[in-house]
Amino acid sequence: MERFWGACFVLLIILYGSQAISGDFDEAYNQKVILSSYAVVGEIDNIFDSSKLEAESYNKSYEKASLVAAIEDYKPSLKKLTAGNRRTIASAFGETDLRYHIKLKSGNFVPTTLDFSTNILYNYSYIVNTPSKLLHNIKTDFAMEKEFAGSGALIREIGTGMKFTFLAWDILHAITGLGVAFVMLFVGCFIGLLFHPIDSVVNFFPVLWNLCVTTWHAISYIFNLFK
Repeated sequence: MERFWGACFVLLIILYGSQAISGDFDEAYNQKVILSSYAVVGEIDNIFDSSKLEAESYNKSYEKASLVAAIEDYKPSLKKLTAGNRRTIASAFGETDLRYHIKLKSGNFVPTTLDFSTNILYNYSYIVNTPSKLLHNIKTDFAMEKEFAGSGALIREIGTGMKFTFLAWDILHAITGLGVAFVMLFVGCFIGLLFHPIDSVVNFFPVLWNLCVTTWHAISYIFNLFK
């Protein structure tokens, strides 16, 4: 077990170190993950819907992938959330985003944004949905390379380089994300309880149902690979 956590720590350094020095590749990768989140839930035809969302879209009933895209692109403040908002955000990121989030691009820390119950939901959802998310991201990596096929030799080489870079990052995100999620499954819930004691109670029974739903999605979303 100590070797596993040691390996996770080393892989985290490799992952975020390589992304930090990669320049535009990092931003392209983040957009690729968002694109893949649409594929996970079978909404690839609605990829441009997030451009119509306002910064406050997390208060509305948008689909999971569009919600993730809106929060990542528009960076809205998530300080004033209802109990239902927290469940929606936890499910959306846990089920569709391969990257594990300690901090969102909006500047909000996930453990303090979510409550006790929704921290459990996010981390459990992330863990059980990782196989589906990883497969969809890998599929997107290969699909992106095909977009460069009709270009010149240099552009094709860039496309191949992006594919292998993104594949490596996908695998690193999956491994390290699982490790962090296992830890935060216990640590995050207590942080959430300290910051949101009322919502922790309000969300307890609804989250029990959400846990059943996300377990089903972990299986059913895999079949969206064939769409």
